[in-house]
Parts: sequence; structure tokens; C-alpha cells
Amino acid sequence: MTVPDTADIGQIYSQGERQLGGTVGHLDARQEAALKAAWAKLLAHFDSTADTPIPVDKSLVRLSGLAKDAVATDDAAAVAQWYADHAVQVAEVKHQLVRDKLYLDGHHAPLVPGAFSPLLGDPQDSRRFSSAFWQACMRYASPDTYVIGSLRATEWDADKAFAHVVHSVQRRISQEIDRLMWEGDLLMNRRISENGLCIRTGCDKFGYPVFVVPVRLNIARERTDADVEKFAAYSLEKVAQLARKHEGRAVLLYDFSGFKLENVDLSFSKILITTVQELYPYTFSATLLFVNSWLFSGIWKVMRGWMDPVVARRTMIVKDAKALETFIPRDQIPTSMGGQLKFQYQYVYPTTDENAKMFDAEGRQRAEHEFAASVEAFSKQTKGWVGGSQSYNNESRTQAAAAFDSAAVELDPYTRARFVEERT
Repeated sequence: MTVPDTADIGQIYSQGERQLGGTVGHLDARQEAALKAAWAKLLAHFDSTADTPIPVDKSLVRLSGLAKDAVATDDAAAVAQWYADHAVQVAEVKHQLVRDKLYLDGHHAPLVPGAFSPLLGDPQDSRRFSSAFWQACMRYASPDTYVIGSLRATEWDADKAFAHVVHSVQRRISQEIDRLMWEGDLLMNRRISENGLCIRTGCDKFGYPVFVVPVRLNIARERTDADVEKFAAYSLEKVAQLARKHEGRAVLLYDFSGFKLENVDLSFSKILITTVQELYPYTFSATLLFVNSWLFSGIWKVMRGWMDPVVARRTMIVKDAKALETFIPRDQIPTSMGGQLKFQYQYVYPTTDENAKMFDAEGRQRAEHEFAASVEAFSKQTKGWVGGSQSYNNESRTQAAAAFDSAAVELDPYTRARFVEERT
């Protein structure tokens, strides 16, 4: 069913059918023309920036811990010396990362390789635009989906969508998102991880996974600003990657139950909103705010001012389980919100064998070679489509997209640490 981009999220879910209009395989003539124009600009940009790498200048990885002091995690002597020098700091829970907790408990073996290897031969201190773009596309079954996300966010304006993609990729490079996912939750604050500040629960009406943010657990005095900035970036990228099996869509549910003044954190809220808009315009089918606190009304006025029109239309305040049922079946709503889903979160720490493929250099080389070949094939087919008269989903291009999908899935375990959701 085709639903216009201007429809609000409540209308879409009330109708009870997925919003297929404006997605791969469901583009009208105007939307396909916009997609072609955006790809033409991107292909030209790949060529013009090939020799102009973008620096990693705001790395989230290097904000704290061993990475801040450039200590290689596979250098046992250097790691031991760092922990000896920082014994007081890492003993304090507020500053303790998951990696620190494991080390202090006697787990000294590296859980991910000490030397991070960017994709497609890029150096550690910079990335090519094209390399980062194709890695970002790995979150989707088709690279078209990434571009369409920006087109939808800009109401199908090809020029604005191109600028949106460029900014998105540049931010991913600047913040070193690829290395953040390489390290995984080892870099996350221990308390935030154990509390479960972003947890997967059930599924919505369409089968999209629901991720709950229990806002009452976010207490600024219990963690650092660097921790929450890392966590926001890591969690949203994790959601996008886990949503890959579900058409690239998910639902973000903020639970304001028990919300107090100590939970008011506008900087965290702004980081989440702007990151979704800039990096994940397609990912979230709906953002729901489960609110039963009088404190929220003033905060909502501020938050809404940060949202672009598209994100605002996908955001809705719900006050009870009955209202939530418009979006999520009652048996998928946690009992804490009046539903029937009995869910108890427990953080499971990383283990030594879960990232075995990250240590397999030969396997990584083979998988990356296949991925590079799939990128080349899809690029070739896209150039032919942009310069010709065939449809964007002609047989050759569709086959190239399927090959990209297969290669991306194969490469994935060599490039990132496993998520807690993959351990349980």
C-alpha cells in the first residue's frame, strides 16, 4: 500500500499496513527520477573526492580509556601499565568501561584485535568518502535504501538529499563510527550497559523490532558526557544494523515511567534527535514517547523544536498501553507499561570466542575482496542506469544489489564486535 510521506505515523499504523510507497521496489516516476539524480551526484562525488581523504578528527573511540592514550589492547605490558597508572579512576564505577570491568576481574585476553583495520585499504587517521559510503550501505539489503532514506528526509529533493548523504558520511568518518563498532560495547560505560539504557524487547505490528529507552535510568551525575555521547552513537548504529533483517526498520520507544528532575538531560535528547535525523533518517518507522509525567510537557516543547518535519511526523506521545496498541500488539508491550510481555533485561558481558572472525585475517581478506567486487559491479550497473533509459530495478542492477547484500552479510562479522542482543 502506498501512503504519502506527509502522513503522520498514527495514521499509518491505524491503517495496519506497511508503508511501502517510497521504498525500493515501490517508487513512482517522480521518486525514481529523484533517486537517479541523487545517484548521479554521488557517482561524480566519488570520483572528485577519490584523492581527498576525510580526516578522523572527532573520534568517539578516543574520548576515554586505553584508546584515549593510544594503548594497543594486544600489548599486554602496556595495558597492565596503563591500568596501574589509572587504578583510582577505573575503580570508580562512574568512569569504568565494560573493558575495565573485565580486566579488573581478571579477563586480560583481548576480545577484539588490537590493530583496527578500516575497510578497503583506508588508513586509520582518515577515510575516503566512497569507502565510508559503501560501508554505511552495508546496513541495508540494497544501497538504494541508504540514498532513499535521505530523499525521504528531504521530501525527494535530489540536491538536498545529496547534501544530506555527504554530511552523513562525513560525520561517520569524523566520529570514527566504523572503529566504534569494531570495539563494540567494550567501550561503553559499565553502568549504562548493565542498566540497559537501550534494550530490544518485542516487535511492532509490522514485525519491526522495538528498542526501549528507559529514561529514568539516565542520570547525568552517574556517568560522563563522553560516555553518553559514545553510547548514543553506538546504540543507534547498533539498532540500524540489527534492523537489517527487518527491512531496515525499527521502533524507538522512550519510556518516561518514573521520570524525575534528575533524569532531565536535554543535551542527551538533542544528541539522539540530531543523530537520528543526520545518520538514520530511514531506520525508525516510529518514535514513541510513553509519558505519564507532568515534567515532560515543558521538555517536549524544546525537543520538538529540534525535529525536522519528517521526524516530527513519525513521533507520537502515548500515555497508556491502550494507546501503545495502535503501534505494538499488547503481547509485545512490556508488563511495566501495562502490556503482557514479561521481559527482564540482564546485561551479558562479552566472551573471548564471540568475535573469532575478527582475528581471522585471511577470512577477512577474502570477504573484503568479494565485497569490493560487489561494490564495483553495483557501481557499474548504477552508472549504466543513470546514463540510460532502463528502470532502476532492471534485472542486471537488481542482481548486482543482491550480490552486494550477500557480500555485506559475509563481511559483517569480520568488521565489528558482536552485540549484547547476539549473545542472548
